[in-house]
Amino acid sequence: MKKLLICSMMCLMTLFAKAQVLTSASVQKVYESVTTDVDNGFAYNAECDGDGRIIAMEVYRKKLQRKVGVTLIPVCRYLYTYTADGLLSSRIKYVWRRNTWRCFARHDYSLTDHLYSVDYSRWNRKKNTFDEATGKMTYTLLPDCTVSNIACYCRHHKNAPLKLEWQSEVISQPVGWDYFLTKK
Repeated sequence: MKKLLICSMMCLMTLFAKAQVLTSASVQKVYESVTTDVDNGFAYNAECDGDGRIIAMEVYRKKLQRKVGVTLIPVCRYLYTYTADGLLSSRIKYVWRRNTWRCFARHDYSLTDHLYSVDYSRWNRKKNTFDEATGKMTYTLLPDCTVSNIACYCRHHKNAPLKLEWQSEVISQPVGWDYFLTKK
């Protein structure tokens, strides 16, 4: 059940971002979208590289205090890496535990021959490294960068191969799909 939830979240993240190929521009656009919603109960902080690309983002929960105002409680931190042409290559998630950032998971993104793939790996604290991917989503792209097919794969046992869980043909793009997000 946990793996189905993870795979579903991977698919929803892409649809939420309304992007088939995530780029530095799409990360920036999502950041701008969440930071303009001041009533969502969260605060955000981003760090950019010399090219203006977001390389780290921290998320804080706003906790209202009676006399002090608002206290920011750390929730999670994301580290982003990009290819030379601006495509998102990985996103590592950290969670705030016992007053420190603890590595939690990583999404690896790749684009080859009109196939966009997202692999999900969890952090192994005992080995101090990421485990092999437990989930994978693939998006088959048409020449105009629209998605024609989505497939979800899961690994049910350690060292077992990824197994196709489901796939779906995409009949139409989401309403409001922003072509800009697939551009660098």
